[in-house]
Amino acid sequence: MSLLNFRDIKQSIFFDFTKLLKNSGRYLAHLSKDETQKETLIEHSNLVLEYGLKLIESNKIEENIDDIISSSNKNSDIKNDIKFFFLKAIYWHDIGKINENFQLEKMKNSDFPKVKNGISSKHSILSSYLYLLSCFDYINKKYQNSKDKIELISVTLYFSLTLWKHHTGLFSSWKEFLNGSEGLASCKELYKYAKKLNIKIDEKNHQVLMNNLKKINLLKNGNYYFLSKSLFSILIIADYYATAQFMNYGNKKELVYKDFGLINDEFRNKIYKEFYKNQFLQGIENKKETDFKSFEELQEKSNKNLNHLRNKLFVEVKENLRKNIDKNLFYIEAPTGAGKTNLSVMSAVEILQKDKSINKVFYVFPFTTLITQTFSSIKKVLNLKSDEIVELHSKAKYNIKKEAKEDGVYGDERTNFLDNQFMNYPITLLSHVKFFDILTGISKDDNYIFHRLANSIVIIDEIQTYNPNLWSKIVYLLDSFAKKFNIKFIVMSATLPKIGDIIESEFVFLVKNKKKYFQNPNFAKRVEIDTKTIKIKEPKEIYKKVEKESKSYQEKKGKVKTIIEFITKKGADEFYQEAVKKRFFDEVMLLSGTILEPRRKDIIEFLKKPQDKNILLVTTQVVEAGVDIDMDIGFKERSLIDSDEQLAGRINRNSSKNDNKLFLFEMKNPKAKVVYRGDKRLEVEVDEDVVKTKNFDKYYNEVIKKLKEQNNTTFIENLNTYIGYIKNLNFSKVHKELKIIDIESISVYVPLNLMAKLYFNTYKHILQNNEQDFTKKKIKLKKLASKLSRYTFSLAKYQGSGIENLQPYCKEEYGYWYLKEEHIAKDDIFDEVRIYSYKNGLDTKVLKGENVGMFI
Repeated sequence: MSLLNFRDIKQSIFFDFTKLLKNSGRYLAHLSKDETQKETLIEHSNLVLEYGLKLIESNKIEENIDDIISSSNKNSDIKNDIKFFFLKAIYWHDIGKINENFQLEKMKNSDFPKVKNGISSKHSILSSYLYLLSCFDYINKKYQNSKDKIELISVTLYFSLTLWKHHTGLFSSWKEFLNGSEGLASCKELYKYAKKLNIKIDEKNHQVLMNNLKKINLLKNGNYYFLSKSLFSILIIADYYATAQFMNYGNKKELVYKDFGLINDEFRNKIYKEFYKNQFLQGIENKKETDFKSFEELQEKSNKNLNHLRNKLFVEVKENLRKNIDKNLFYIEAPTGAGKTNLSVMSAVEILQKDKSINKVFYVFPFTTLITQTFSSIKKVLNLKSDEIVELHSKAKYNIKKEAKEDGVYGDERTNFLDNQFMNYPITLLSHVKFFDILTGISKDDNYIFHRLANSIVIIDEIQTYNPNLWSKIVYLLDSFAKKFNIKFIVMSATLPKIGDIIESEFVFLVKNKKKYFQNPNFAKRVEIDTKTIKIKEPKEIYKKVEKESKSYQEKKGKVKTIIEFITKKGADEFYQEAVKKRFFDEVMLLSGTILEPRRKDIIEFLKKPQDKNILLVTTQVVEAGVDIDMDIGFKERSLIDSDEQLAGRINRNSSKNDNKLFLFEMKNPKAKVVYRGDKRLEVEVDEDVVKTKNFDKYYNEVIKKLKEQNNTTFIENLNTYIGYIKNLNFSKVHKELKIIDIESISVYVPLNLMAKLYFNTYKHILQNNEQDFTKKKIKLKKLASKLSRYTFSLAKYQGSGIENLQPYCKEEYGYWYLKEEHIAKDDIFDEVRIYSYKNGLDTKVLKGENVGMFI
């Protein structure tokens, strides 16, 4: 027997408060801001349910929910009742508003007296209680088998927690919910509210429930974690849409918000056609890998052969993807310069063309520079409009759909706000921190988006940036979400750790001839990495070597662009001060995490243009984050092999030059051990073969071996513990144990000029204006955020950072450390007072910490 669909389940009396609730028309759910309009509880509940059903249907998530339920139980009655309880939770989420105190105090409803009930004017805990009691009564009357009862009671308890926290987030523990003073334990005297319902609920069930709160032995099942997260996401976003509709459009019965930015057939066909008509791709759509020259014929280094290899790789990935289109986990391993973005876009358009169940695409990146760079590329290649793609991060401009201005409802500014807030775009680019927060997060903001992950493509780039200690948890989650929510994960990297080998998973390798690409001279010999590490005591000692090698290159080519990267901002500062004293380089520039966005853009644009100068770029690891520059030779303070390879990717990017080298150096006290402490990759010695042949598998096999050596202790134990958190629906732990970045940071605002001061004053004015409409306020702040980011840099707080020494130079205002104007140098010369300049960023001497500048 197939499961009932939600629309059929909705026909039950439990979804009609006019029949279910005595005197139902008396109860209000919302007042407009000016209190002139009223929305009844019936109207609101009906609207939330309709939005919930609309979101479920639009995102095609009902089939996913059915599969999750079916994998937990084979009994048709139980499966259908779980679906019934799921939908009922959405409809009953605000039934607690029948609380007389809520009506009197919040709704100004004089029909109700003030009463003593132990919960004051709260409504969420009463909603949770009435929902649970009603379900408990229903289960006891329908089922005799104790095992069946325990399962269904467990499910309804899990669902009732989401009702309790639908205004805040899943922060509270089960102990607080069951026994805390504001949880179910506070409902001991509330059976009287059950009497307001037209359905008879046995009072004995109330007593049984209250008497057994401390003894409840919940059924542990990871599937209920995924179900509860789905319910919470659909409930809170449906509630948001319904409330926004009333506040913005009054008592309209039909749904106002209908466009959730999903992919339809028209969009699929459009981007497929646009992609393959691209000049670079003309004629390649139906080619086979065998149509190209052999690897042996492509050994000579040339730009022509490089492009031929890119095409060959493109077709191989396409062929392998088409053969495995029914799978959900994919690896794309491509050498630096092979065109990973192009491969990923092709993979997305191919999947969308072949699998009509997929209706949205997410791109996930570790750095905002990569997001912005890829956003521009995809938008251009697919000829997308602003209602079809969005980049969401602090530095991105607030996106406005062009078509919105001409269309009554959708032209409303509030709708644009909701579209940004809820990622209502076919293609969304976001940070990996935000993505994993959506996956496991507990806040409302994170969970609004959770349901949208179902039936999507998720492309994760630069996965090697994640700490190996997280790999097992990440691959477990990717595997679980892929199966349960029909998500196509595409994992990409030039130095790809085989995270799928850690636990059993079904990753498909889309590049079968990987070694032949990586070891081809057009990729492997694009940059020669000198494996003899140069040992130095302090940063300035490396300058002689930098100048010597730069002169050697300049004598052959006429000019040179040299890059040198330090692990810390302090190291970069000290070297930079030495370099500017010398005369060989015509331009010496500093790029670090404290350099503001306008200066960073100036530097990158300068480096992109043809220059008849000798140029030296001094930088920290920020340059690895997808910065689009092409240098001639490089020097790097040695860290992880992934990081070294990333910097190599900034040298001779198109394989159009010769004699390009990267030299590695190491300080007396290597800072990598501090930055990457606990990272298993530091325990594996990198041999020359890995560096020269790009045989990263050999290296990562050793890393994974190191992880698996802890097989019976930390490694498996940690993963099993994590899976245990999921089975126990310990939402906080599931989130906390998968923190991609676990370092607290502060934002420093630099009032560099009149415009910067104006932006910040506007920001303060918006926050201080308590009379303004909440949504309008949020919209203004969103629009201002990208402007504020131009004058903001972040500093990580960690032991030895010395960040506390910066505090006297700043004043703390509205979430920022606002740098006092007298401390900003006008001429790029630092002293005891002026500690920041536009060209040089922050003077790290002021921090005086033991481990200054590790993460800037």
